[in-house]
This record gives sequence, C-alpha cells and structure tokens, in this order.
Amino acid sequence: MKNLLKRILYPVPIVGTYLKLRTVKYNGFSFTNYLKFRLFNYGSRIYWPKSRTNTVASPLNIKLGVNSSIGGNGCYIQGNGELIIGDYVRVTTNVGIMSGNHDLLNHKIQVRKKTIIGDYSWIGMNSIILPGVHLGTRTIVAAGSVVTKSFPEGFCVIAGNPARLVKEIDKNNFIPHKTEFEFIGFIPKTKFKAYKKRYLNEIN
Repeated sequence: MKNLLKRILYPVPIVGTYLKLRTVKYNGFSFTNYLKFRLFNYGSRIYWPKSRTNTVASPLNIKLGVNSSIGGNGCYIQGNGELIIGDYVRVTTNVGIMSGNHDLLNHKIQVRKKTIIGDYSWIGMNSIILPGVHLGTRTIVAAGSVVTKSFPEGFCVIAGNPARLVKEIDKNNFIPHKTEFEFIGFIPKTKFKAYKKRYLNEIN
C-alpha cells in the first residue's frame, strides 16, 4: 500500500516534491516554508529550509551542496563574501558561518572572502567559522569551537578556541552515505544548475 501511494503521489507537482523532501530530514523544514518558497520566493531569496530563529545574510552568494542542512535554530549564515557548503553537511544549532567581515581600520568597509565547508562535514553547537576558512571533506567541528584557520585536508576533528586538530579520521574507513532523493535546498539536484545560473551570483 505504501509503495502504491508513492507511485501515485510522487509524480504530482509540489506534493510529490514535498514528500520526497521530508525523507531528507532538513533542520527547519516544514510544508509552510516549502510552499512559501515555491509560490512566493522562488529565485529571489533563501532556497533552503530554515527555522524562524535562523538568520541568513546575502543568500544569493551562498552555494549549498546536496542534502546539506544549515537551517537549525539560532544559526547565522552569512554570504557577504562567497560561501560554499559541500554535500551532506550538517550544521547544528547556534552556529555562525561567515564569509565577510569589517575592515580593522574602518568598519564601514566590508572585507569579502571565500569560506568553504567540505562534503560530509559536521559543525557542532555554538561553533563559529570565520571568513576565509576552508574546511576539507569530513571535518568535524566540536561544540563551542572558534575556527580561525583552515584545515583543507579534512578527515579530522577540530576543537577549541582557536580550533586545533585533536584527532585524524581514517579515510579508508570513511563511508560516505547517499539518500534516495537528492536536493539542493528545496531544489532537485538535477535542476539546480539551471537555478544557480539564473538566480545566484557567480559562485564557483
């Protein structure tokens, strides 16, 4: 019966996409914010699920990866520079990720940088990722960390203020998972290239 319902409902526009999105288990996802995106905000605002207490700056400078969840409670996601978040990234609550800051001598001047979070990374509660930081694949940031420098090789656990390497992760034992349905925010992966070209600012 369940499979029969899937065959009937999944092809239905909006409804089918919503049901598939539910399987991804995004933070902050609801039918209401999905419907608002589809009917009112398509192409002009935030294209991924987020909670009401999640703040986003300059979303059109942010490139999200496949099935990455960055919409948790209390997060500040800032794309004043260029922010690239890889595939299957998980960002928990009260996290700050920034790609721009103010000039040291004149706070009216914005200093824009590129911040990169690698695939399968996990950013713990109350962590801060400063502008210009590059975290490689499977970087786990412990709760309460302040990341001031890059760890581009990835496959590690970092912790502290400032964050430092506390453990390396064996690449050979790492098992990257994939879900049945792949989305970039609310958008099916297969349609995101066209969406990005049309709506987002130029992001590599």
